[in-house]
Amino acid sequence: MRHGQSTANAKGVWQGQMEFPLSDEGRWQAALAGRALAREPFDALYSSPLARAFETARIIAREAGYRDEVVPLAGLSERHGGVLEGHTWVEQEAQNPQFAETFLALPEEERWAFAGAETDEEVMGRFEAAISELRANHPDGARIVVVSHGGAMRAFLRDRFGPEVLPGRRRAANASITRIGWGRNGPGPELLDLASTVHLPGEGGPDTIRAE
Repeated sequence: MRHGQSTANAKGVWQGQMEFPLSDEGRWQAALAGRALAREPFDALYSSPLARAFETARIIAREAGYRDEVVPLAGLSERHGGVLEGHTWVEQEAQNPQFAETFLALPEEERWAFAGAETDEEVMGRFEAAISELRANHPDGARIVVVSHGGAMRAFLRDRFGPEVLPGRRRAANASITRIGWGRNGPGPELLDLASTVHLPGEGGPDTIRAE
């Protein structure tokens, strides 16, 4: 799942690997997610070590009555955003309009390198390794909760399930839950539920937040 709303999300600031805490809204979202996840007890809880994700995971643990440790995995961290980090898109357009125009004109896979950010290939290398590591730590059939970030999750989901997943600038909403099953219909992963927010009153499906 994606972490709850951060203070930067609330302002439209691109975070990348910069540290921002959850907003009050984000803590409320995380609590609701924890209560929803408690309906089917889980076996393990992993998180990106970035504060907004790790705080989300700790709130989930509290609300779900999960008593083991939250395990941080660096590979689950958000994409490093290069020059995008710490700014809103409006600020980027105002301060460097030529950069903003060129960035948007490039194919998505070329934008990240242009901005000095991690490429999809780089994100996928560490994210896939983290998923493989946590899966190897548990027997088949274990139910594992993973708290990560909109950009890194999007790269993983599109790589595994195709470009029609979260197309354009769409991201999984804050505190949304995506369910993936392994070994149900063959060895590969199966996408069971994408960016569900049914546990969050007033929320819809995947949103269009540009900032990651």
